[in-house]
Amino acid sequence: MSLESYTYSFPIWIEFGVGTSENVGSIVEQKEWGKALLVTDPGIIDAGLLDGIEESLSATGIDFAVFEGVEPNPTVSMVEAAEALRQTEECDFVISVGGGSSMDVAKGVTLLATNPGEIADYEVKSGEDVMKGMIENDPLPLVTVPTTAGTGSEVDFWAVITDEEREFKMALGQSPLYPGGPYLGAEVSLVDPELTRSLPPRQTAATGFDAFSHALENHVSAVSPPVLTPLTTDVMARVTEYLPRAYEEGDLETREQMLFASHTAGIGENFGGFGAIHSLAEVTGGMYPEIPHGEAIAAYTPAVMRYNLEAVPERYGEVAEAMGVDVSGMSDREAAEAAVEAVEELIASVDLPAGLADLDVDEADLPGIAEKSMDTFEIHDNPRPADAEDLLDVARDAY
Repeated sequence: MSLESYTYSFPIWIEFGVGTSENVGSIVEQKEWGKALLVTDPGIIDAGLLDGIEESLSATGIDFAVFEGVEPNPTVSMVEAAEALRQTEECDFVISVGGGSSMDVAKGVTLLATNPGEIADYEVKSGEDVMKGMIENDPLPLVTVPTTAGTGSEVDFWAVITDEEREFKMALGQSPLYPGGPYLGAEVSLVDPELTRSLPPRQTAATGFDAFSHALENHVSAVSPPVLTPLTTDVMARVTEYLPRAYEEGDLETREQMLFASHTAGIGENFGGFGAIHSLAEVTGGMYPEIPHGEAIAAYTPAVMRYNLEAVPERYGEVAEAMGVDVSGMSDREAAEAAVEAVEELIASVDLPAGLADLDVDEADLPGIAEKSMDTFEIHDNPRPADAEDLLDVARDAY
């Protein structure tokens, strides 16, 4: 199946298709913005993925500075360093080129540039925080150019930044609470499958499964609207079919399909909820910053599904069906258990960790992980209520 390029706005102007990243200069020129801060990481520069962006900007006379200090599981200090460079270089808009980490740092910069205080002042801890709107001023304009098929951060209204002192990943986020209201996200997103072709197999697997987990948790969340079901089931079906191929072959068609899945899952994140998978994985990533987010997600997913399935077995049965399992003749419980098996098979097919032991997590840290997970925003949307003891049991199952 070949995907055609398309354009739409909601309020983000999005272009999807091979070569769309080369349009950045002409789009910025139309916007009449001034100087850009490019936020990226050393791997993007080494791979040459920034070259076309820089050439497009230069061709239209757009000046820019480059912050290349992004690392996985980005921290408050990275955001502050990037914002300091933006101020020194007098940049008035931001372009993020990279994976979720680069986009999260870029979002943090756009937020701090126009709003008072520190990043921690905007941590979202509850649904009340989301609804009251913590961001008063429009962040700086942001252009996102993803180079991984995973987070969907190019079109979502969220960022995750680690507070180093607490070893805790903070959720930052705000959707437009009224037409024209301030939101944390891109004004323009250029989604170019060509930029994901050089992604190594391990990162392909981890980021691709992260996209699957977004759709999975949105599908079963206690707060996700039914209207999301066609989107979540499509993403899960698409990742099941194309992630193993992208991992093994990495041809442009599979890259395009995986980026489309990640992208549409990112849109869904704005309207749905997450749950214990992301709560536990993000806390683990805050304590073990060397662990890639998608690998932590994979380690926890089957165990969380086993905990949740008794609360919403019919929804997990739909997960199994989306993944291609023939559920005819099965009870809801049997279909839900088949979904767990299908997810474990998908994880194994792309050599992701089967548990926390594979990630060298110290078993003695599990109680602390469970306790900290109760402080995350995502845990409130889990389809089955959970306390710290419940999450400790899940973590032990995931070990």
